[in-house]
Amino acid sequence: MKLKICSAVISTLLLAGQASAFTLYEDEQTKFDIGGVFVLDAFQPVFGEDDIFSASRSILNMGVERQIQPGLTMDAKFEWDQFLNSPTSGRNNFRNRLGYVSINSDELGNLRFGKQWSAYHDVARYMDNLIIIDPDATPIYSEGTDGGFAATGRGDNLVAYRYSNNGVNVSAHYGFTSDGEESAPFEDAGETKTVKVKRDYNYALSTSYDFESGLSLGVAYLENKVEITNSQEVNGLEDGDKQTALTVGGQYVAGGLKVAAVYTKGENIHKAGLQGTSNPETSAKWADADAVDVYAHYALESGFRPYAYASHVDFDGEDGVDGDRQVYAVGLSYAFTPGATLSVEVKRNELNEFSGESSRTDNGGGFNFAWAF
Repeated sequence: MKLKICSAVISTLLLAGQASAFTLYEDEQTKFDIGGVFVLDAFQPVFGEDDIFSASRSILNMGVERQIQPGLTMDAKFEWDQFLNSPTSGRNNFRNRLGYVSINSDELGNLRFGKQWSAYHDVARYMDNLIIIDPDATPIYSEGTDGGFAATGRGDNLVAYRYSNNGVNVSAHYGFTSDGEESAPFEDAGETKTVKVKRDYNYALSTSYDFESGLSLGVAYLENKVEITNSQEVNGLEDGDKQTALTVGGQYVAGGLKVAAVYTKGENIHKAGLQGTSNPETSAKWADADAVDVYAHYALESGFRPYAYASHVDFDGEDGVDGDRQVYAVGLSYAFTPGATLSVEVKRNELNEFSGESSRTDNGGGFNFAWAF
């Protein structure tokens, strides 16, 4: 029998980071959901080299919603994942993905507290589609993490407000202090020390409009001010620097088709060397950049979904970070059932970010299996 699955459902479940859920209990006032995803990855950044990253992880989420009165509810959601052989640390990692409490009014909108998808992501999500690699020009995960510190993805310690009406969406967040990346070890008075980047404050504003035709257009602005003690520089960031992103984008979704394009004007929000450098003595650095990326997929009723992605980051920074970076990716996903998908993805990096260093090209790829339960 031919398998037929709604293309919108396929597209959602193929994003392995978006854990599914089913309702365990529901009455007239209270609803309790639980769910998750099991993910298995294998990825070779450069074909022909020895490095192969393989990791499995399980994602678990729980959510509860309570009606206070007609048109007014409260809800809470918690989501965690457990890495076996994390690709960033090589160890088993337990991580908090989401943890928030919300107050929801049909008339006034939504107020949410905790670790959550940021207001910036409400527009940047147009480009959050890839299975194995991350979007590059749209700096959702440019920290190499979940975007928690700069609050470009799942932001840490946020208070966010959202309101939607007749296709108009408005959101804003404020982020309290949070810890970021750590410097390389250095000598100070005969002692080996490191310095951690901290967030002073963070805020973002975004607005978008969803047309009935399936077209959505949006704009978002984010600012993240950092604190660094001992007047140290950490990967191009100094005490008091601001990381900013002005992002304008759009997407068109109709049936199984999705096409998206996003432009970002960034200040210290794109990291040169994120994909590696040709000189082992050159470290990754945050820098200013103009960046654009495009994405398209088509989800077929058979369960297959081919997709393609391209990005260009044009750096305009200090300390020799004035080159560019291109990333291209193509992939194919297949949904065996609405909850189980297998994806194969290959990518090509064309790297010429640092002046005085030779350019290089990397070709790599891998596969991903995700089972939503």
